[in-house]
Amino acid sequence: MKKAMQRISFILITSFIVYGCAGTINTVKSPEYNTKNYKKAYIISTDNSQYIQFKFGIINPFAYIVPSDDPAIQHYVIGTTAEVIKNELEKNGILAEIGKKEDTPVGFDFIVQYYDTWRWDFKKILDKLEIVFITPEGDKIIAKSTYNIYTNKEMHNFPSPEKEVPKMIKELLAK
Repeated sequence: MKKAMQRISFILITSFIVYGCAGTINTVKSPEYNTKNYKKAYIISTDNSQYIQFKFGIINPFAYIVPSDDPAIQHYVIGTTAEVIKNELEKNGILAEIGKKEDTPVGFDFIVQYYDTWRWDFKKILDKLEIVFITPEGDKIIAKSTYNIYTNKEMHNFPSPEKEVPKMIKELLAK
């Protein structure tokens, strides 16, 4: 009986850790565009990342009370998100180039924009990442994928672009 309870406890705790640590990815694609035929992408490098400053919670005898976040603030670029997106697109057979918003991209099948928000938890971790595929003219959204840690920000697996971008690009390029 004791071994069975230990085994059940182990399974429940492991399940909570594994499933409680993952953020969520939500991808929406426009049915009028087929990304399967795309061969060349222009990635617009962000000028700033967003950053949510760390706040200490309150510890009492019964629980740890998590404080609500202040709004994210403009911050210098954190991480290498543009390079990770470029590498993932190229792994999928799409030639990618990183540039600035002010530059006028010519000869590309689509434009990639991204917006990243970070927070601190022993190191800077990815809180939210939005990757958007846009038509070359820049007027219509082809597909959009959003990673969000928010619902379980206290239990996470130290998310980073290196961990989340491959999953997001896979969903963005899927049929």
